[in-house]
Amino acid sequence: MRGSFGVAQGFAQVLAGSGMEAVQLPNGAYVLRQAAPSSAAAAGVEKTMAPVTVSASMERDPVSEHSNSYAARAVTVGKGVQTLREIPQSVSVVTRQKMDDQNLNTIDAVLANTTGITMYDSPMGGRYVYSRGFMVDTYQFDGVNRAMYYPQANSFTSNTAMLDRVEIVRGATGLLQGTGSPGAAINMVRKRPLAEKQVQLALSAGRWNDVRGEVDVTGPLNESGSIRGRAVAAHDQRDYFYDVADSRTDVLYGVLEFDLAPGSKLTTGASYEKLHSTPFFSGMPRFRDGSDPHLPRSTFLGADWNRWDSKQTAVFAEFEHRFDADWSLKASANYTRERHDVKYMFSQGALDPATLAGMMMYGGVFDYGTTNKGIDLSLDGKFNAFGRRHGFSAGINTNRLESDSDFSLALLQQANNPLRPNHGVAEPSDAWFRENSYRGDPSITKMTQTGAYGVARFSVSDPLTVVAGARVSNYKSSSVYRDTGEVYIDPYRENGVVTPYGGVIYAFDPRWSGYASVSDIFQPQNQRTAEGALLDPLKGRNLEAGVKGELFDGKVNASLALFRIEQRNRAELDLVNTCSSGTECYFSAGKVRSEGVDAEISGEVAPGWQLFAGYTLNNFKYLEQTSNAGVMFASTYSPRHMLRAWSDYRLPGALQKWSVGGGVNFQTESSRVTQNITVAQGAYALWSARAAYQIDRNWTASLSVTNLLDKRYYQTVGAPAWGNFYGEPRKAQLTLRARF
Repeated sequence: MRGSFGVAQGFAQVLAGSGMEAVQLPNGAYVLRQAAPSSAAAAGVEKTMAPVTVSASMERDPVSEHSNSYAARAVTVGKGVQTLREIPQSVSVVTRQKMDDQNLNTIDAVLANTTGITMYDSPMGGRYVYSRGFMVDTYQFDGVNRAMYYPQANSFTSNTAMLDRVEIVRGATGLLQGTGSPGAAINMVRKRPLAEKQVQLALSAGRWNDVRGEVDVTGPLNESGSIRGRAVAAHDQRDYFYDVADSRTDVLYGVLEFDLAPGSKLTTGASYEKLHSTPFFSGMPRFRDGSDPHLPRSTFLGADWNRWDSKQTAVFAEFEHRFDADWSLKASANYTRERHDVKYMFSQGALDPATLAGMMMYGGVFDYGTTNKGIDLSLDGKFNAFGRRHGFSAGINTNRLESDSDFSLALLQQANNPLRPNHGVAEPSDAWFRENSYRGDPSITKMTQTGAYGVARFSVSDPLTVVAGARVSNYKSSSVYRDTGEVYIDPYRENGVVTPYGGVIYAFDPRWSGYASVSDIFQPQNQRTAEGALLDPLKGRNLEAGVKGELFDGKVNASLALFRIEQRNRAELDLVNTCSSGTECYFSAGKVRSEGVDAEISGEVAPGWQLFAGYTLNNFKYLEQTSNAGVMFASTYSPRHMLRAWSDYRLPGALQKWSVGGGVNFQTESSRVTQNITVAQGAYALWSARAAYQIDRNWTASLSVTNLLDKRYYQTVGAPAWGNFYGEPRKAQLTLRARF
């Protein structure tokens, strides 16, 4: 047998032609029995073999496709394959099954339904992702770092059509990442070819002309199965609940696997994503005192000529060699190129409660692109010492990013009425924007990070494992004016930064374990003080203790964690002092603290019942800053309490072709303070529901409804003048899926 298989697929391959089949029992074990005879042979077969129990528990296989589960068997967000209990930090995994059940077709949608994650819409386009009160800027694809740098938020969001799962590690992950935020690391794992032929189709239609189609084809490409391939294509087009705006996205993905020799495998692939949209930037205004003017949710305060055209091309390769049952080597390389062409009108200004006057029209042009190159080499294995078996991982990686950006913002010298917005304002030329710009410069930014790390997992005794490791990182960045080559931001360099990592894991029994860990991370800053000096790097430390469980033969994962993150040298916008250069300057806000509780359960909690539920309690405050000591640091935008829950149940007996599901996203108040004016969104709950029917062995139809009670709320709160974005109203979507 050659290739990657699940348990059931592996049995099918081994038993092919034997007249036997493997059947899984409710406890996870398998029995062998004589396969049902074909109609031609039925007359000659009258006896059935007595079942033979086979020892085959759940595999240590991270692939979530075809698991039909919300529980991850293992993850690859660290180096090598590890179960969730082997990682002394909080880990969430969104499996392929959960993405399909909830129609989570973008990374934004996946993260918005994940434990402890908050999404924040940028008034300049794109979204920011927050975890434990800190903006997430650490992303991986198949375990390889990809630096993100945009003039505007996280402007390009990957489509999930090409993904098998999304892995999120909360807290600082400096051991493997080097630089970044102490909030979380996100690893997006691409689909790989299967050893069996398979064709999957998906068609959906929903409110606001939301139409999506997806094709996924995979299988062996030669007789021996040593070459396998997969191709995915998806198209999505939609309008929005607000006027004028629309979007169209296209995705192409292809990947090949080659078995080069026993234990050696080469994987190569490429993807292409294209976006064309009419975007809504800047959001809604408020009254001058920060109160809500209750504008219609359909309000669009941009122009009909707004556009955002983006393209992303990614190429990757991975070589993996297994020396024996204990040791393996992996070498990976990624190349990504993005291009964005953006032009838009937006409206800003706090409203007069009596006249609704106060908004002015602005406009902007953005032309920017990024090139990202990453290489990762890692060694993972186990060894015997002092009469016990231990684990060890080591590696080196490098990541280089180059970004060229040309943007201009200008005042259009026209007022706008929020009740009768002017969508037909004349479109200025790009040259006019550059000549009348009040903000914006063409620049080229380069960032390079290299690092080496090692981590050992020592089995001190049967129940006790000690984890210890460190990383040494080098980082440099520079930014120059594109036209003149003069320095735009002073060059920045950090060499030999040591990031330690440590933890202990204690197994109470085969199902439950407790853990404690400490992890560090650092993050260079390009912000300047009012005097023009660069701020020192951010230093973050995550302390965490908790328990994890694998229940019902690994079908359910459960965890509970207490955490505390402290970060020093945090930059805050300086609204008091005059900047010596540029339009914005910052000051160090000293030390901040984020602490709280994470709890999560995922998997099949009863026969046919899949559950994902995650609760987060989070408190934030400044520790060292004269003007803010003891108060919350408002730039987190994260609520104190969050619940993300979703469940799906397949009905028993005569109704077994039906499944029903539902869930809720609940959070308490979130707010933003601007010049002593607080803009807040109170607590709210968003309920969702789903019903699905299995038409035959290949086809399934489902109807999903999000925001079931049509709750009116703000997804993001900003300032009185800008940045307030409504959440999506009630939406129904019909989906048809097939697998052949």
